[in-house]
Amino acid sequence: MAAPTTSGLKYASKLANQRVLILGGTSGIGFAVSEASLEAGLLVTVSSSSSSKLSTALDRLRSSPAYVPSPTSVAEGGIPRLTGFTCDLSNPATIEANLTQLLDQATLEGRHKFDHVVFTAGDALALTPIGQITPEGYERASAVRFTAPLILSKLLSTEKYFNHSVNSSITFTSGTNSEKPAPGWSVVAAVCGAIEGLMRGLAVDLKPTRVNLVSPGAVKTELFSAFGEGEQLEKLLDGFKKQTLTGTVGTPEDVAEAYIYLMRDRYVTGRCLGTDGGRLLA
Repeated sequence: MAAPTTSGLKYASKLANQRVLILGGTSGIGFAVSEASLEAGLLVTVSSSSSSKLSTALDRLRSSPAYVPSPTSVAEGGIPRLTGFTCDLSNPATIEANLTQLLDQATLEGRHKFDHVVFTAGDALALTPIGQITPEGYERASAVRFTAPLILSKLLSTEKYFNHSVNSSITFTSGTNSEKPAPGWSVVAAVCGAIEGLMRGLAVDLKPTRVNLVSPGAVKTELFSAFGEGEQLEKLLDGFKKQTLTGTVGTPEDVAEAYIYLMRDRYVTGRCLGTDGGRLLA
């Protein structure tokens, strides 16, 4: 099926044929951003630590009405409409090597640079009480959600893998617990606060490339399975709903719109965009 045509459309075609790398783009919010990016006409590359999740996600994305194979093969110099690679970000000792390998593979060692990078990768939240945290425990807790974005930023700071201009963007992910932490969430709030500080610093250091951050509230994704199933999960979701003005829990499809907006708006940088149902006011 042909992709929706955006030719001649002033707004819908803004991102057409630009390249985006979505780390964590195979599930939850990241998968929704991948879908939305295809619909926006972007050339999408996704990464995941799991080869099985990557394979499943690529199959799902190829079944999207927005997916159309690139007319020119890689051998002929074309860039695939959709690609995917595995990249494990859980071990601080190997993060830089793994990210370097990912960027080398995805850009053909810099020949096809990215215009946008979205970081939605995350691991299961370990709510370690502040009285039990150790330096090693914090290192593990922050590996995927802060250390990986930090090292990724280092690798993107040169011209090798990324087209630096006001048309380009890097978007990170945090969460409302940095501004309104729940009891027992001190360590998670620290990690979220760190990535927000990094985003603002990079907006200055990497200018004119735009660097922003999306801060979701509670969004029902696969990570919720760690909190139980059935009645137990519904009780948890009801609790989150009561903490918002909208009386709802977020969906990945709604939150994905924030990432697309930050790629499209060439006048926004250094900003934290909340999508949380009004949790900070509830």
